[in-house]
Amino acid sequence: MTQLDPQEQQPDDSQPIPRALLIVFGLAALLLAGALLYYAYGRLTTGDETNELLESIPSFSGTTESGGVAPIQPDFSNVPQAGDPAPDFELATLSGETARLSDFRGRPVILNFWATWCAPCRLEMPELERAQAGFDADDGPIVLTVNQQDSAELVGEFFDEVGLSLPALLDSKGEVGTIYGAFFLPTTVIVGPDGTVAAVHRGMISRDQLDEYLSAIPPSEGS
Repeated sequence: MTQLDPQEQQPDDSQPIPRALLIVFGLAALLLAGALLYYAYGRLTTGDETNELLESIPSFSGTTESGGVAPIQPDFSNVPQAGDPAPDFELATLSGETARLSDFRGRPVILNFWATWCAPCRLEMPELERAQAGFDADDGPIVLTVNQQDSAELVGEFFDEVGLSLPALLDSKGEVGTIYGAFFLPTTVIVGPDGTVAAVHRGMISRDQLDEYLSAIPPSEGS
């Protein structure tokens, strides 16, 4: 009778990792890497550089005559740019009230267009919360978050989860976002105390970039 090697007698408990699980892990790693790159790029580039990059990337929608996908470039020509009057608007808030942009005339306003499904938006929101905490509560800059087409329930859950106290405006149809050219999220529009657009930043915004935009507002406007 042949005696088996003791190692051969031990059952092999190792199991191959399911292919589906490998795919899930791979996709998660790609998403994480993409979010980190997006975050790093937003911190290392200026608003103008970000705008130039985004405006050079077509979004794909519609079909050609042959049935292929047709690239459609978002039109930024008719949206407010630095130096233009900021269009007034009125939106419902998460607290059940309404707010108008003109309600804050006389102080800088930071309009942050975002959505709960937008990973970079979620990453930068605590930074905006910290920035607001450092501003003068009476006549300093105010951050108005303008959510794009999420339900009030989703917005409330996210604010509770992160512990945010920023004003939350609900652009349920995305109409205000369209007026301001928020075709990419996040988009931040700085409005001067006189109601004029001071800067437009597409992509994540850092505290240093935000402070730079605010400091560029002429002193006469902030007085």
